[in-house]
Amino acid sequence: MLIEYFSHSYFKISGKEFSICLDPFKDIGLPVKKCTADYLHTSHNHYDHNNKSAVKYNEIITKSQDNFTIIPTYHDNQKGALRGENNVLLFKLDGKKVAHLGDIGEYSEKVVNLLKGIDLLLIPVGGVYTIDSEIATKYVENIKAKVVVPMHFKVQNCSVDVDSVDKFLKGKNYIEKEYSFVLEDIINNKEQIIYLKPQI
Repeated sequence: MLIEYFSHSYFKISGKEFSICLDPFKDIGLPVKKCTADYLHTSHNHYDHNNKSAVKYNEIITKSQDNFTIIPTYHDNQKGALRGENNVLLFKLDGKKVAHLGDIGEYSEKVVNLLKGIDLLLIPVGGVYTIDSEIATKYVENIKAKVVVPMHFKVQNCSVDVDSVDKFLKGKNYIEKEYSFVLEDIINNKEQIIYLKPQI
């Protein structure tokens, strides 16, 4: 399974069974990567996550079906009063469980219980509009995913005002990679954090 990171919360994940693009952005000061995939999922309808025009896809995932589970959450810690709702996507690909948390803004025991022990967790860490590094760390410690990839953090030229990834990575052991990796090449019985430098 190939994981490619195009910055912010935008990923393409490709396996033997299918490929999927997640949360393509527009108008955040960064070039928009054009992508082709079998599926597309956008966690919520904000401009920095819902650029459907960037992706050539066969089907968009908007509800739970087959290998895909939508987990409704909130975009803030006030039950959506500030920024509305957010959909976490949990899916199975090539025998592995993957979750993309979108712009989750709350700590949820329900999410922890549904995701516990998954193979790959894509989690926002930049705060301001999502959970911050402290809450992200709490999720990581309780979900115990085999591989964790931080997302939605500040990068050069990005106009979205969020924190850098440094606060999340501080004090943690992690592996740094250039914007992509093959999950099967690094997954083992030890929990790992992969800091992906985005492809910009």
